Amino acid sequence: MPRALEEVYARHSSFVWRIVRRMGVPDSAVEDVMHEVFLVVHRRLPEYEEGRVAMTTWLYHLTRGVVSNHHRRIRREQRRLQLVDARPAPSPDPEAHTRRGQAAAFVRSFLARLDPDKREVFELAELEGLPVPEVAESLGINLNTAYSRLRAARQRFARAVEQLRASDEGRTTLRSRTA
Repeated sequence: MPRALEEVYARHSSFVWRIVRRMGVPDSAVEDVMHEVFLVVHRRLPEYEEGRVAMTTWLYHLTRGVVSNHHRRIRREQRRLQLVDARPAPSPDPEAHTRRGQAAAFVRSFLARLDPDKREVFELAELEGLPVPEVAESLGINLNTAYSRLRAARQRFARAVEQLRASDEGRTTLRSRTA
């Protein structure tokens, strides 16, 4: 019989805290990582089989996964910041600014029309840059399902881009005829 989350937290939070600290999580992030660990514990507690593995072993593996995800997220953020810092300052080009705004609006509109299952996978894989196996694990879905949803979303995105280009070409042709 799985234990109550409160009992697991009361008995093992200091153990988890020590593991989080030992795995190099800075003081400023320890509390957040601890919350993430116990959110995972809450979600997965019914899966825990007492007697099959010690609670501390099970918690260690869960904690290791959460800390690993935390470190990966920090590295990704640092890479993004380096990319932003490495770029020259944008010139005040109103047309480029307008195009970027239109592109952002197009992507937001596309995502709003995409069904939620495909949107989650598309956002995590394409926009956040997570590997598909990590996306599948994060969403609690089969790996093949994640790949299938991503492929379908990519195909819809490609079609949406084609439609946008076709409508832009139509407007350009119309403008050149009237000029």
